[in-house]
Amino acid sequence: MKIDLLILQLAVIFLPGIIWARIDARYAAKQKPSDLEFIINAFLFGVVTYVAEFALFRAFNVPFKIANFKTAATDEIIESDILAEVGYALIIGFVLSILWLYVQRHKLLTQLLQKIRATKKYGDEDVWDFTFNSNDIETEFVHFRDFEHELVYAGFVNMFSETDKLRELVLLDVIVYNFDGEEVYKSPRLYVACAPESAHIEFPYVEAGTVKTETPQ
Repeated sequence: MKIDLLILQLAVIFLPGIIWARIDARYAAKQKPSDLEFIINAFLFGVVTYVAEFALFRAFNVPFKIANFKTAATDEIIESDILAEVGYALIIGFVLSILWLYVQRHKLLTQLLQKIRATKKYGDEDVWDFTFNSNDIETEFVHFRDFEHELVYAGFVNMFSETDKLRELVLLDVIVYNFDGEEVYKSPRLYVACAPESAHIEFPYVEAGTVKTETPQ
């Protein structure tokens, strides 16, 4: 019963970290983390959240009470003021998790390390993810070449897969050509997919922010 009380109170206190870890696992992580990795992430994210909350409280001269974990296994340590801090931490943790997704999405740390020439590596994901996660206008319009059916799908990237099993794209304002450059048909939205080793994506030339959608050859 003692261990149950300890786990329950720790779960409540680290709820902001748990939520942040869930958001990270769902929207940022390349692969689903193991149970141990999730627990470590939840702990680290929780610590960062409470450090940020402590800094904010100090900045506004608001008292910050630290829970006494020594008696957490036998006594209730979640008092009204601690519970209020957990509530604020939930808000702060959620905001930080969104900022974390932004940092992960735009690889800000990687860009900083590249600028100071500390690394040439762009991240843990493959080139596919890196390319379509970028904000470069060159990646917005593509020619998806299907060698099996001898077709070229020219359109704007709306969505893309982040899995190694299948390369998937949802294209908008699509014009489909055959390999002779003849237009076959048009579609406002089109789903295309292929195996990773068969993916062949071309990025037409871009000038002054305008995509040249010339007929592919």
